[in-house]
Amino acid sequence: MMMNPTTGILNPAPTPPRTRRALILCDMQNDALPSLFSSNTPLTSNDSKNNDRRRSSNPENKDTVIDPKARRQAFLHSVQACLRASIPIKSHCNNDDDDNVFDANHPLIIFLGLQFPSRYEGLHSEHCLYGSLRRLNEKVGDGAAHWFMKGYPGCEILGSLRELVDGAPHNGVSSRTDGGCLGDDGADDNAVTSNETGDYNDGNDSQHERPIDSDSKRIQEATKNKTYLTLWRDNLSPPSTLKHHLKQHNITDVTVIGAKATQAVQSTLQYLAENLPYIDVSVVREALADDSDDRLSVMMEYFLPLYARVATLEEYVEVTCGLEGYCERLKMEEMMTQKQQLDQQQQPQVVATKSNSKRTKKDVYYYADCQRGGHFSIYVHHLTHRRALTPAMKSTPFAANSPSATTTTTSWVSHPTQKWYQDIFRGKQYTCPLGKKIVDFCDEPAFSEMVMFLKGREYLDDKGKLLELDSALCGKNGEEEREFLPETYSVQGGEVPGGRMWESITNNSMENKDDERGPWFVKETNKNGGRAIQICQHASQCLELANDPMETYVIQRHIPNPSLLTDGKKWHFKLYNLLICEEERDVGGGDDGNAAVPVWTLRSHKEAWLCTSDKSWSANDITPEAQVTIKRTKRFREGVPIKELNTPQNDNDVTSTDCPFTRAYSSMFKQCTDVVATLVERAIQSNKLQLRPGKKKQFELFSSDFMFNADFTKAYLIEFNFSPVIYDPYANQELSTDGLKRYQRLFEMYGEEAEVNDHEMIRDAVSIVFFPEETEKMKGADGSFGGWKVVKSIPRFVS
Repeated sequence: MMMNPTTGILNPAPTPPRTRRALILCDMQNDALPSLFSSNTPLTSNDSKNNDRRRSSNPENKDTVIDPKARRQAFLHSVQACLRASIPIKSHCNNDDDDNVFDANHPLIIFLGLQFPSRYEGLHSEHCLYGSLRRLNEKVGDGAAHWFMKGYPGCEILGSLRELVDGAPHNGVSSRTDGGCLGDDGADDNAVTSNETGDYNDGNDSQHERPIDSDSKRIQEATKNKTYLTLWRDNLSPPSTLKHHLKQHNITDVTVIGAKATQAVQSTLQYLAENLPYIDVSVVREALADDSDDRLSVMMEYFLPLYARVATLEEYVEVTCGLEGYCERLKMEEMMTQKQQLDQQQQPQVVATKSNSKRTKKDVYYYADCQRGGHFSIYVHHLTHRRALTPAMKSTPFAANSPSATTTTTSWVSHPTQKWYQDIFRGKQYTCPLGKKIVDFCDEPAFSEMVMFLKGREYLDDKGKLLELDSALCGKNGEEEREFLPETYSVQGGEVPGGRMWESITNNSMENKDDERGPWFVKETNKNGGRAIQICQHASQCLELANDPMETYVIQRHIPNPSLLTDGKKWHFKLYNLLICEEERDVGGGDDGNAAVPVWTLRSHKEAWLCTSDKSWSANDITPEAQVTIKRTKRFREGVPIKELNTPQNDNDVTSTDCPFTRAYSSMFKQCTDVVATLVERAIQSNKLQLRPGKKKQFELFSSDFMFNADFTKAYLIEFNFSPVIYDPYANQELSTDGLKRYQRLFEMYGEEAEVNDHEMIRDAVSIVFFPEETEKMKGADGSFGGWKVVKSIPRFVS
């Protein structure tokens, strides 16, 4: 309320002006798109620190570029998303006259294009941007040189975009939602257009050489409702009528997107700043393009912010139609597409077999980073920097004798994301792909065709649930022994379920204070990597440490007579595993020989790790430095001895005199992989590891930690680590742990000679998961690829 100074009466506050938006699409024409991203530079690190070392030692970083066709498709996908958020959506019911829409205040859509008359009449031959077109045309004529010339398909607005705003099939073809065709020459000439005088016409010009569909009713309806405008210019600056249309429609907010950010987009922003300075102007980062990403990045960082706010696609969708409204639009489009397909034809159902379940080759693959974590960023690095496999790269891609890299392209591009939901208890915002679309690869399982988290993984990762898979046996002295784990007890609510045996152990511990087997460990069941471990000398002290009634713990006894290094330090054997579940051809368990069944394939990497403590071990020393082994120090390689390891010399089944470590490592590797395979198979057959909805392909890279007794006759599984620490010096991963920071320092000091470098292991895993056709041709006689050996294939027959 405001007081009138003359009468002293309170007057109502003035009504704020209504926000009216406009979306301007620049140069979205067939002739403009082929040059976009055609001069991209190789992908490089965004991290300047140590970038020179990384680029010089890793040929993948120097020679990989995004496929221009994939980059253009991703750009068109973003432009279409802006259009979808801007157009009114009518309710689809039996009444064709129903004009109900989701949002009444949809933006005015303006296509701004470049168009020249025949022979480029009126264009100066020395024009800095377009003069070469006229000079060439003077030599070869309109038939050969007609870029952006009226009457030719290349001048038209992309048909896939016109379909969206027309709301009807284009030239009898149903609307596409896949980014359209770059060579689409079927653009409709019956759009509402505006000439330089601002008058509407139906586009029916005698100079057009293609037949024109005269659907006058649709033209009149579009003109009446002003669904969209098409404005043509014959130079760099927008036509003067743009100002007239924006004023006529009371536009207060303008968003500019489209091709040629350094030309049409920039000149449009300058035009708006000079002629309509009161209008709020923005651009959408993902919906801008230019000849190169480098030029585009410079424009968005330094020049475009002078005239406009640089927004994300998510921000534009949210303020235009709302994120949920956008999802509804996509659902409606999908329903309409399915209905059209059912109406047009009925295809016989193709039986899924191994041969037809291969990934279809596409021009572009989308990944979406939803910030869930895990190894997603490392996997994406390998997808976007990957070179096609060659026999020379099979085992030593960075060896001195490997062929020099040639420039290759990747078809993997980023898909925009949006807010999904917020966990108010953890204060974390979760995201998903924009429109809640399912993309090729995403770290949110519900939105990914390829899932990087196993369903039911907690039954292996959680130490308490792992007990359900490990058989409990009765030891020689009446103590509980487990098949694979050390002596372990679960603690829930501060008590040990069925704790009669535990009571006898604690009583015995109180009587005998000198336990020669070593200490007890109290661990939170859902934490790994040495975190949340408490150590005590006697069993009677354990429950005092497991004192949070809201947490679940396990109490684990040290293994008897452990193997130690020559310097007396404690150590464990870390093995990396890759478990994949996908449908394959029937393997003999079904009635139909062609039926597809889900098959779980377990692989283990041939190179394991020696992880050591910081100081010598003693049964009476309960310090973490003596008892906790989390530092990876050396690789186990078959045939390469580790002098620090006390390998047995007497048992011919374990070792041999000519190469003491070779037979020992083979035996250790087999013992560990047998344990992993047994527990994984139990988890599958007991339905703890489950199939994903829709039988999506799922995979996960995880580690398993083992300790051995002194004579190497028994391997004790200590724990599984899902999403374990892995280090790739070229992936620009976040150094979120002390271990990663230590590995980074070692790489900075020693480069390729640094011991800890998981690049090749991860690269081969990505190839196996995402490119099985290539790896199938290059696998070894034992089914191995690179360092990954097939341990077991486990079919799961489901009804």
